[in-house]
Amino acid sequence: MFNPAMFGVSSQQMEQAREVGRHLRMKIRKYRKQGKLEVQFFLVDPNEDYDLGQPVDQLCDQLSWGFASIFDIKGEIENVVE
Repeated sequence: MFNPAMFGVSSQQMEQAREVGRHLRMKIRKYRKQGKLEVQFFLVDPNEDYDLGQPVDQLCDQLSWGFASIFDIKGEIENVVE
């Protein structure tokens, strides 16, 4: 069973995270042989005014923190501007 408190996440933070999930869906593509993972967020309601960059930033920060903290894997975040 998943216990968010084990990772220092409060019930209030979990509710805030669920609120984000009410607006978004995602597609994950994995390229196993290349060691590559691609995550794309999209809006449940395409007409909604919601900043898709915010969850991208948050996921990126969480992934880099998690891999550095848990696995001691160091790396960098490359910001691609389109």
